[in-house]
Amino acid sequence: MYDPYSVLGVARSASEDDIKQAFRSLAKRFHPDTSEGSADKGRRFKDLSIAYQILGDPAKRRSYDRGEIDAHGNPRPGYTSPEPEAEAEEVHAETATKTQAKNGTKTNGDGTSSAFRNAFERAFGVGSASEQKKSRVEDLFSEFFGERSAGRKKPSPGKGLDSHYDLSITFEEAALGGTRRVKLPGGKRFDVKIPIGVRDGQNIRLRGLGEPGIPGGQAGDAMITIKIEPHPYFRREGHDIHLDLPVTLNEALHGAKVKVPTLNGSVTMVIPPGANAGQVFRLKGKGIPGYSIHPAGDQFVTLQIVLPDQADQNLSDIVKRWETAHPYHPRRKFGEL
Repeated sequence: MYDPYSVLGVARSASEDDIKQAFRSLAKRFHPDTSEGSADKGRRFKDLSIAYQILGDPAKRRSYDRGEIDAHGNPRPGYTSPEPEAEAEEVHAETATKTQAKNGTKTNGDGTSSAFRNAFERAFGVGSASEQKKSRVEDLFSEFFGERSAGRKKPSPGKGLDSHYDLSITFEEAALGGTRRVKLPGGKRFDVKIPIGVRDGQNIRLRGLGEPGIPGGQAGDAMITIKIEPHPYFRREGHDIHLDLPVTLNEALHGAKVKVPTLNGSVTMVIPPGANAGQVFRLKGKGIPGYSIHPAGDQFVTLQIVLPDQADQNLSDIVKRWETAHPYHPRRKFGEL
C-alpha cells in the first residue's frame, strides 16, 4: 500500500525539517535528468512529489494521520473530522474548487499543479524575498510536469519533450574539451561545447533545442549522449592517463632518453640504467587537465621491453653465455614451481 512516510523514508514521528530534508535529497537524486531518475522515467520522482505534497503541509499531514484523506490527498468518504470547524471549512473549500474545475467553472488555476508547486516551494525554501530561488523551483517543476492539467479541456502551456542524440568524439576531445559543430536530423546546425574530462555516456543538455512545447510553452531540450572512441595507446583511469611504452633491450639495460606521447604532444623521459619491464614512471600533470575543483591528473608510463622482430643468433648466444655465467631467478617470489 502506498504510504507517503515510506516513500520519503521517514518515521511517522519525523519533524518538518526531517521531512523537508528527505524530500530535497531524494528529489535531487531521482530527478528525471539524473541517471537514476531517467531509468524509471520519472516515476519515483513523481511519487516523492505526491508524498511531500501531503507531509510537507502540516494541515494535510494531520488530516492524513487522522485518516481524513488518503495518500493522494483525496477525502475519505464517510469520515467525520473531530477537528474545529474552521479547519473542516478549509478542506471543504478545496473540495469545492476541484468540483468547479470539473464542471468547467473558471478557477484560479489547476489545483493539482498548484499543489505540486506549493510542495516544491516549501521544500526548496522559496519566499517572496527570493525570486532567484523561485525561478529554480519553477524550472524544476515545469521540466517534469510540463505545466499540463489533466482536468482541463484546453492544455495549459507546457514544455516540449526532450530530443536525444548520440555524439561520437575522440579520446583527446573528451580529455581536453572543445567545441564540436553538429547537425540535427532536421538540418539545424549548432555548436556543442564539450567540457574537459567528459565521461563516456555522460549527457550534455542544450536548452530549447528539443521538441516544440504545447502552444505558449517553451521547447524541450536536446540531450546529447557522449560516446568516446577508444584510443590506440592511451587509457584513462579517473583523471590519470596510462600508457605502455615499448623500449629496446639496450635502452632498458643502459638507460636512455626517449620521446613519450602525451595529450599535449611528446615529452622527453629519462629511463635509468637497469630498468625492468613493468616498471612504472609518472609524468606529473600530464593527465586530464585541471578543471573546476579537480586538479590535473598524471600520466603513468609502464615499460615494455621488446626484442627485435627478427631473431639474431649473435644476441641469442651472448645472452646464453651471460646467463650461464650469471644465473638469476626472477620468479623466486613464487616459491617452488
